Amino acid sequence: MSSSQLPVRAAGNLRSDAGRNRAEIVSAARAVFTEAGTDVPTSRIARRAGVAVATLYRRFPTREALVEAAFADQHADCSRFFSVVEQHPEPWPALRTALRRFCAEQARDKGFTAHLLAACLQGRAPAGAAATSALEAERLTALVRRARDSGAMRPDVGLTELHLLVAGNAGVVAASPPDQAAAASRRFVELFLRSLEVPRRSGAGDGVR
Repeated sequence: MSSSQLPVRAAGNLRSDAGRNRAEIVSAARAVFTEAGTDVPTSRIARRAGVAVATLYRRFPTREALVEAAFADQHADCSRFFSVVEQHPEPWPALRTALRRFCAEQARDKGFTAHLLAACLQGRAPAGAAATSALEAERLTALVRRARDSGAMRPDVGLTELHLLVAGNAGVVAASPPDQAAAASRRFVELFLRSLEVPRRSGAGDGVR
């Protein structure tokens, strides 16, 4: 067979394969990050996706690019959620809702919550989607400020206390049997949130402050 008769793979097929490889890598990265966080070796993600490590790096030259692609949907969901709670007329209930959701997600997904925590509560942009994470951090900070200004949340509460909440919740989840982790997390979060509230004065005559 002459060189002119050799079968030639269509450019469209090459693009189709590249697109499938990319989708498989993103799906594998999302699953692995959820299970074990974002510091896992890229070789583990490549194995999960069924591609060579070299193929992974051709599609995603840096870990930051891979993290950004893996968490794109979660960031979009987070942005939509913030848009809803920001419209709530009472900022403290809105903040409680946001923290409950975040901690519930933390019990299920190790990757995205750690990624978002770094930006929102630790003051640094994590690898990937830095601009998006920074915006989410600003929105959370504004929500905390509004909750304090409303008088419903203690004036000495800030992002440091929220970091303690999330770090403590991570410990509760890690220490609990898998089938009990979600319930233990909910209990811990409710107890912690109560400690952030300004105590209500009870009715006169009951002697309680």
